[in-house]
Amino acid sequence: MKTVLISIKPKYAEQILNGVKSHELRAGSVFSRGDRIIMYASNPVRAVVGEFTAGFVMTGSYEEVVAYLKTVGYKGLSSEDFEYIRGKRTRVSAIEVVDPIRYPEPISLATLKRVGLERPPRSYMVLNPSIKLHAKLIELFNKALTTRSQGL
Repeated sequence: MKTVLISIKPKYAEQILNGVKSHELRAGSVFSRGDRIIMYASNPVRAVVGEFTAGFVMTGSYEEVVAYLKTVGYKGLSSEDFEYIRGKRTRVSAIEVVDPIRYPEPISLATLKRVGLERPPRSYMVLNPSIKLHAKLIELFNKALTTRSQGL
C-alpha cells in the first residue's frame, strides 16, 4: 500500500468527499488497490482536504478505461474528467473511490510549506516514508486522521 498525494480541483475533491464521484481518472499507472490517496485541493482552496482508499484500479489505454467505466458505471464523472485523460499518455487509470474521509481541519499550503514541501505536485506524488520530507507529510496526514477520530 502506497500513500499518494494528488492535486485535484476543489469541485472534484468535494464530489469525492460527498460520495458523488465514484472514480478518479488519472494519467499514469502508479496506483494500486489499497493505496491511500491524499487530496490536495488546488486554487482557490490550496489545502489538503481529505483522503480516500483506492478500490479497484483499472489501468490501460484511454479506450480500455472508458470501456471498463461503461460496464461498472461512472457516477459523477463528466466529459471534463474524460478530456483530462484523453491523449495524455498511453496508460491511464480509473481509481475506484472507497471510504472517503474529510479532514475536520484542512491542511493549508502554508502548513505544507512549513513542513518542507516547496509546492504541491502538479498531478501526483508517491510518498516514500524513507525520505525525510515524505515521512513528515505522512505524519501530518496521520495526525489529521487522529484529530478526526478524537473529535467524534
